Amino acid sequence: METRDSKWFYKWICLLAMALLFLTWPCEAKSNYSQNNPMKPIYSYLNDPNHLSPDKTILAGPARVLSLDSKEGLHCTSINSHLKLIKHNLNEDKGSLSIWFFALEDLSTASRERNMAMHNANYRFYPFITDYHNPQNFHKANFAFVWGNRHHRNLIAKFFKGKILWDAYQYRNGRYQQGAFVATDHTHFYKNKWYQLVLTWDKIKDHYRLYMNGVQVGAENQHHSPAFYKETCGDTLYVGSPAFCFSSINLYQCLLSPDQVDVLYHKEAKNPDRHLDQEIAYMYKGIDRKSLDFEPDSTWQIELDLSLTDQDHLDEFYVQGNPVDVKITDEGLLVETIDKFLHKTRLDSQVYLWTLEPFEGDLYIEYEFNSLRPGGLSLLMAQASGMNREDFMADYPWRTSGKMSMVGWQDVRNYHWEYYREMADVRNDVMCSALMKNPYHYPLAYGCVDHPLEKYKWHKLRFLQCGNKIIGAIDGVIMVEAMDNSFTNNGPVYNFGRIAIRCMLRTKMKFRNFKVYNRTQGFRVESLYAKDE
Repeated sequence: METRDSKWFYKWICLLAMALLFLTWPCEAKSNYSQNNPMKPIYSYLNDPNHLSPDKTILAGPARVLSLDSKEGLHCTSINSHLKLIKHNLNEDKGSLSIWFFALEDLSTASRERNMAMHNANYRFYPFITDYHNPQNFHKANFAFVWGNRHHRNLIAKFFKGKILWDAYQYRNGRYQQGAFVATDHTHFYKNKWYQLVLTWDKIKDHYRLYMNGVQVGAENQHHSPAFYKETCGDTLYVGSPAFCFSSINLYQCLLSPDQVDVLYHKEAKNPDRHLDQEIAYMYKGIDRKSLDFEPDSTWQIELDLSLTDQDHLDEFYVQGNPVDVKITDEGLLVETIDKFLHKTRLDSQVYLWTLEPFEGDLYIEYEFNSLRPGGLSLLMAQASGMNREDFMADYPWRTSGKMSMVGWQDVRNYHWEYYREMADVRNDVMCSALMKNPYHYPLAYGCVDHPLEKYKWHKLRFLQCGNKIIGAIDGVIMVEAMDNSFTNNGPVYNFGRIAIRCMLRTKMKFRNFKVYNRTQGFRVESLYAKDE
């Protein structure tokens, strides 16, 4: 008969055997055990900013501890201050990084002038974490997680040294290879509100994800080949920016799933902002997007009505650039550019289709489009005119380059709506839209729905501008909606100009049923003077 003491003895023997078994497990088995406990970080920093651990962190430069909504964080008050993190797992094949922070001022996109870089060449970038001793100079970092106040790719995590353009798109060892990075197209932060950012990586599958307050906001290029180029992260990480207050930086051994990231956010958020979280879900997931309820009435005059199946319809456009093909087919107008990866030597192999006449006043445009292969990008330019409202195609030589520079970096004002976006440097795992006012690089609206646009299927685009209100819808769903303003240092509300459909690299699309409506307001045209002979 067993005694009570012998039962306890056998239990201790079993516990000891299990402990020895765990210690002798191979690394892969330990990793599997860790994945069964994904919410436990392997490295944790700034959970108590008042008591930094000297064996894990080193603080350089002036800093202070701030408290907001019952949560404390470390604020580096100098551009030269930073906190060193001694250990990390960013060189492992899989892992996750989470960081809590709040901004000390509202942060969104901003214009730039040369004088702004007088003392700090990297003033446009606000670092979260990098492996370079000057966190702002993230171009020199092998790993960097930063936000920038530019309109495009402004929340970035990269795993290679150099800039996104053009260091990320290079020929290495005799082949084209893209650097590993993940970025958002548009992100802004409100002051004095806690945000949680999560970065996950799987270097074997080349999967990289960004999350904000539990919502996925970025993913790697879905149309890449071969594997991404990566570099080894340095031993020490650096954290610090005078614009941010940091708290609770955690590194996880496993790849957190979207559901786990959502659970982590709601577990750690002490006082979540419901309105902020709804805004994030609307912008990046399309939750509660509305339908466009509009049909042109008798106050609108139709100016163009082209099926794009008649050979003569191509004569209504000026083809600018160097495409593979632009031709009328039985199903519509086919536009094709080269099916090669993004590289600066190929930028002229893109195309604009300009209307041969300008339009004035309120504008309504609709047409159908059908993407015939993955990748590529198509955008609509509307109200395109010269800097003094002149008709740039009537007053100046017609341009021939297919490069992007005409959209935003030359003297052509325009509203620019990217409605089909699958290029390598934009978010292309879901359907998203970006509306810009150029040449001011002023973002008016951004929106996503949580699935890609279906290929080999006709979709309907609708663009409506009434006064200073602009709406863009795909298949009846409003993707972008904005109110422009003539008094924000970004030029007047545009109400005159040409229209263009633009297709970038790797695009193969058909277009049909192109219609343009106009409605003038405020004055009547009494007479016209003939042109001088």
